[in-house]
Amino acid sequence: MTLESLRLNNFKRYTDYEITFESGLCGILGRNGRGKSTIFEGVFFALYGEYKGAKELIPTAHSSGGVKVELNFEIEGKSYTVIREFRGKSLSAHAALKEADEPVASGAREVSAAITKLLGMGKEAFLHTVFASQKELTALSSMKNDERKAMMRRLLGLEKIDKIEEMIREELRELNRELKSAAAYLLSDAVRKEHAENLKAKNEAAKTLEVQIKTQSDEALKLRAAHETAKALVEAQQRAKEERQKKQEQLEKAQQTLSLHQKQLIEQDAELKALNARQSHYSAELPLKAQLETLEQSLVAQEELKAKFLKKEGLEREQEELRKAFVSRKEEVAVLTKEIEPLESLQKQLIADQVALAEHKSALSALDARITDHTAQIAAHRSAIAKITRQVETITALGRDSACPTCTRPLVEQYDSVLSSLQSEINEVYQKQIDALQLSLNALSVQKSERQKHYDEAQQRCTAADKQIALLQTRTKDLAKAQALLREIEQRGMSNKAALAELGSIAYDENVHNALKTEHQTLKPQVEALIKLEALIATIPAKTEALHALQTRITTDEAAIASYQALISADTYREQTHTDAITHAKQTETLKDAQAVELNRLTVQQVNIRRDIEAIEREIKRDETNRATLKTRQNDRDDYEKLKAVMAEFKTHINARVAPRIGEVASEMYSRITHGRYGHIEVSPEFDFYIYDNGERYPIERFSGGEIDLANLVLRIAISKTLGELSGSGNIGFLAFDEVFGSQDEERRIQIMEAFHTISESYRQIFLISHETEIKEMFERVVEL
Repeated sequence: MTLESLRLNNFKRYTDYEITFESGLCGILGRNGRGKSTIFEGVFFALYGEYKGAKELIPTAHSSGGVKVELNFEIEGKSYTVIREFRGKSLSAHAALKEADEPVASGAREVSAAITKLLGMGKEAFLHTVFASQKELTALSSMKNDERKAMMRRLLGLEKIDKIEEMIREELRELNRELKSAAAYLLSDAVRKEHAENLKAKNEAAKTLEVQIKTQSDEALKLRAAHETAKALVEAQQRAKEERQKKQEQLEKAQQTLSLHQKQLIEQDAELKALNARQSHYSAELPLKAQLETLEQSLVAQEELKAKFLKKEGLEREQEELRKAFVSRKEEVAVLTKEIEPLESLQKQLIADQVALAEHKSALSALDARITDHTAQIAAHRSAIAKITRQVETITALGRDSACPTCTRPLVEQYDSVLSSLQSEINEVYQKQIDALQLSLNALSVQKSERQKHYDEAQQRCTAADKQIALLQTRTKDLAKAQALLREIEQRGMSNKAALAELGSIAYDENVHNALKTEHQTLKPQVEALIKLEALIATIPAKTEALHALQTRITTDEAAIASYQALISADTYREQTHTDAITHAKQTETLKDAQAVELNRLTVQQVNIRRDIEAIEREIKRDETNRATLKTRQNDRDDYEKLKAVMAEFKTHINARVAPRIGEVASEMYSRITHGRYGHIEVSPEFDFYIYDNGERYPIERFSGGEIDLANLVLRIAISKTLGELSGSGNIGFLAFDEVFGSQDEERRIQIMEAFHTISESYRQIFLISHETEIKEMFERVVEL
């Protein structure tokens, strides 16, 4: 696989960017933050739809309307295009894969699956195979043994095998626990035989009980019928008893009603006699009502007299206040009247000043018109002079043989006369007119200045008069208000005077008024009591009629009591008959209940036997199920044991291939880079690194920084190559390294570049990302950001 081109729209810092990938050793250079690493993040996102900084895309996508990444690549001569997008406000994911222009897959998951199948490796294997960073290269030699081993297994994907082995071991442990636990629940042969014998005995006992229950059920039916008959007889006797009790209750109720009516008769008769006795007292005190009415009329007259007296006092106080206000307002009117006396003369003077102002304005307009006309004439004459002057200059420049500017004939001897004539026209005609007009214009300017002065003075007088008139007009309004208030005070005074005359002299005595109130308070309770007695006396006829009605009800109550007593005497209910029926019903119920108890005993015994049978059958069935399950789990355990052995063998095979293969590939490259100085790099099964120097094996830490950097580089390339071989995808034709130069000096940079040139024959494309822009001459091709 090789890359052809990549287009990024709204992907991180790129709004719209396209890059074409060419073959060979290519440097992608630029300062930090220019988006160098973003290019290969876009490649990874396009292929597998994942990006570790996907959250950074959301604000960009929302503000710009979406994200789109398009990657073109080639595999075995076939061109492919993969497109991934985030669309709309919801940023829904869309993806498509094409071979040339033919669709291969669509949908985010479907495209990821198709890419995995096409490349022969998943996203993690692809990432570790194709991409490497300075951090990874440094970590290869600087990590502790356990950390290096974990990192190597992660890069090579071997930790997945470890996880699978651990899953198998855990499953085997769980299966063994289940088998041990399940074996403890199996029944022994002796218990199984005992269950079979008990099941047979219980079934025979159940059949015997079924016959007994049938016989007892028939006998129970007969006893229940006899009990129902006895119970019906008891219920009939109970109904007869309730009828007798109902008649007895009606008799008692009639007797109680008679007693109540007799009591009411006695009470009403006594009340009527008492009212007749109080009637003579009422007649003696009846004149008090007329006395109270006369007294109340006198009180009303006193209240009216008091109101008039108070009103007169209020009018007299108000009249005094009005006199004072009248004097104050009258003085205010006099002052305001004197203040507005100049108003009329000021208004007349304002009119005269306004007329003069209009005359000055008209005269100024006429002067402006004349000045404009004079100015225009002077400008016209000067334009004519300029025209003639140009003619003179033209003729002078052409000489005597020039043509006349008017008739176009040659001037020859008339040359001087023509020039003299034109000069005379300038001086005698136009210049004299200009001088005259200028004198007139100067005079007009003086006249305008004088007229403007008179106009300004008149305008100032008008403004001052306007202000004085406005002030006096305000005082005029104040005068009108003061006069209105004065008239109002005068009218109110006249009205009050008339009201006082109408009231006249009022003789009100407060002591007389209070004496009448005291007498009224004494007399009124006596009259109110008399009125209540009058109302009671008025009820004497009604109470007499009610007394007669009670006497009639008592006669009716006595007849009802005699009727109820006759009905009770004729009743056929007998207490002994009722008692005998109850005793018989209880005897039949006792026989029935005893029979039910026996039947219930037999039924419970039958249910218990059936429950025992079901329990034994469940126990036998559960044992059979447990034995079947145990057999299945034993088969599962055998399968996992086989799988465990296969994985151990596979792991041994992989370990036997991986470490030697990495060492083999790394040794070949390291030998070529160092020009044969170091012939071999050994990678132990525990992923410790050794370099052979003159046939002696030394740990990688023993060598210089530059030699370690080169060793790390070839080891990382060897890991990528081995990963590709392990995944079965030998079609990866490019590598990408991010900031592999680190802080190397010039010599080490050259050595690293020689290393990449050395391995370039194994890969069609090698991309180096760096912020060191000064190394661009070392690359076959450069992309600067």
